[in-house]
Amino acid sequence: MEAIMSSNYEMKLVRIGSDNEKTYGPGFTVHEGDIILDKGYSFTVLPGKLDFSKPVSKKPLTNKPAKTSERLLKVQELNEDSAVIAILYQNSYYEGNMIVTEETESIITVGYGETFSVYAKQQAMDLPGGILYIFVIEDANASESKMQKYCTECGNELTKGDKFCRNCGTPVG
Repeated sequence: MEAIMSSNYEMKLVRIGSDNEKTYGPGFTVHEGDIILDKGYSFTVLPGKLDFSKPVSKKPLTNKPAKTSERLLKVQELNEDSAVIAILYQNSYYEGNMIVTEETESIITVGYGETFSVYAKQQAMDLPGGILYIFVIEDANASESKMQKYCTECGNELTKGDKFCRNCGTPVG
């Protein structure tokens, strides 16, 4: 009986340069139900047992500076070829001496290896300069299974990480 391999899914921050060249930040493992928090470009993954949305919250005005949105998204499903993501949107406004924040979810389905965007608005005050994050989710096991195993020129077995065949010098990939 063949063992079923469980997939490892990794989320990465993508930066797009002026020449549209993509560079990938360090990745972090995600599972169904995980909530991704943003602490100023430092991402934390929380298990999905926590309550994801508070539809409306009211807080008294303070002199504290506004902070960027902390809860960005929830990984709802990890399917064979795509992920279902709930993106959290926040809208804040003043009501007397209170700051009211309404939170809503937008559900998207994204294929593995495809980029998707999350806009993090300044919480509590409508300040300019929100942050647009671009993420990608990859199935780590799928990329390993797609790795070229043999040289297309001479048939020599390749080792993970080879850029050229060690036998004939043919480029790999």
